[in-house]
Amino acid sequence: MNRLLNSSPIILLYIVLTSIFLCGCDSDNNSAELARAVELESLRANGTIIEEIEITNAQTRLRAGETHQLIAVGIDSNGDSRDVTTELEAWSSSDESIATVDSNGLVTGVATSTANQGKVTITATTINGIDSSADISISDVNVSAINLKQKSPATGNIQTCIEASIHGDVTYEDGYVSLNTIKDMAFSVNEQSSSIINNDGILYTSSEVLENITVTATINNIDAQLSVIADPSNLASVDILVANDIASSFSLNLGQRIQVNAQAQLLDTISAEIYNIDQSIQWQQRDAGYTGITNEGVNKGTVLGLKQGFTELIATCGGKQAIAVVEINGDANLQNIEINNGEESIVMAPESSTSLTLTANYDDTPNSLNVSEFASWQVSDNNIISLELISAGLSRAYYRVTSKSSSDGSANVIVSYDDQPPIVLEVIVEE
Repeated sequence: MNRLLNSSPIILLYIVLTSIFLCGCDSDNNSAELARAVELESLRANGTIIEEIEITNAQTRLRAGETHQLIAVGIDSNGDSRDVTTELEAWSSSDESIATVDSNGLVTGVATSTANQGKVTITATTINGIDSSADISISDVNVSAINLKQKSPATGNIQTCIEASIHGDVTYEDGYVSLNTIKDMAFSVNEQSSSIINNDGILYTSSEVLENITVTATINNIDAQLSVIADPSNLASVDILVANDIASSFSLNLGQRIQVNAQAQLLDTISAEIYNIDQSIQWQQRDAGYTGITNEGVNKGTVLGLKQGFTELIATCGGKQAIAVVEINGDANLQNIEINNGEESIVMAPESSTSLTLTANYDDTPNSLNVSEFASWQVSDNNIISLELISAGLSRAYYRVTSKSSSDGSANVIVSYDDQPPIVLEVIVEE
């Protein structure tokens, strides 16, 4: 008996409830209630039972068929905050004919509504009955205004090279306001800026001097602007990384492709954090032609060995620089280059496209390399055809040639690579 009295509260609860439920008639319901009671007691004993809850990422507008992820943040009896989105007892919608929500907080717009600005109340409930509610609107009413804001950092100048993010509040013609959103926004920066911004509102900066940047967001015919200042004065250093280690030198074989990355540190008085700056860094080579490096897009920082020898890879951002010596190993010698299968001309229909690949052929391994990305491409008449690089940083990179005219015509594509004679490809556009 003494051993029983000294047992944990969970065991005692289990014994008592089991005794009660064994006398009951509905065993399935009793089992579920028992499991729930035991889980509650376990959470209480560990101090992790949720006492407060808040739904974040709410108050936004969707159209029918669109989805939106809500996040539930809870504060437990230890005073700790955590994401409890997937551990709730239930998520529910006040009107499932307008919007539904699944057990993980994903809202789906079902039908647009004009009543009460299309609002639906979404409620999150914990196992111990603590709940919180927020609204989502399902409507196709047009946008009337955008108010852009800095998200990270929320105020003040941004640190050059360290990614910043922009979002905004969007007002609709019926008066509804979506808070802290980038939904449907197309972003751009002023032409004089050295920065870039992607479709998620992430801003990348690299200037070595204080830079004033104008960010524009557009939804249909409504736009808004925000002035942002990027300050490089707090940047302490940048480093080149190979396989996640800081590198002052590395080697690769002719034809081998590897990924290099970049990181930055701010002054100790500002932050001790180390930042990934892959999208802000600018890559250059001391001696061109030994390697090719992709300097934009999702594969930025991909290095390809092109010619035996040594070069230096230079990473620059915010006036800081890192250098790594690169050795390219191999015995193959470049013999010639060719477009596609050695074609000298191609015929295209008006307003159509085709692909062009430049191959470098060697006398030893590798026998050939796709060097399309690292050659110089020119067009004799931009009114007839245009060129666009596709799949940069990959072995399947190619240029897409598009006939811009609806009538017949011809133009030349001139391609130069290394010390090989330029190739001239005639592009004939005809029905």
